[in-house]
Amino acid sequence: MINTINISLPSQMKSEADKLVASGHYASFSDLARTAIRKLVESKYEMWIREAKADYKSGKTVALETPEEISAYLSKFSK
Repeated sequence: MINTINISLPSQMKSEADKLVASGHYASFSDLARTAIRKLVESKYEMWIREAKADYKSGKTVALETPEEISAYLSKFSK
């Protein structure tokens, strides 16, 4: 499904975006916007991965290896 949105940009930002499209870095302004949003979303997930790895290395995590361990862990939150 494609959604169409309208955005307001400062003149300088729109001008820079137009230059990127005109120079062939992006096929269109929509392509530029999709790429920018995708990169922001990916960076958020990459940050979570880095935090999870740091927590694992510092011993702040627990490895749940069996369905029983998972069920026991999740049952703590359903009370």
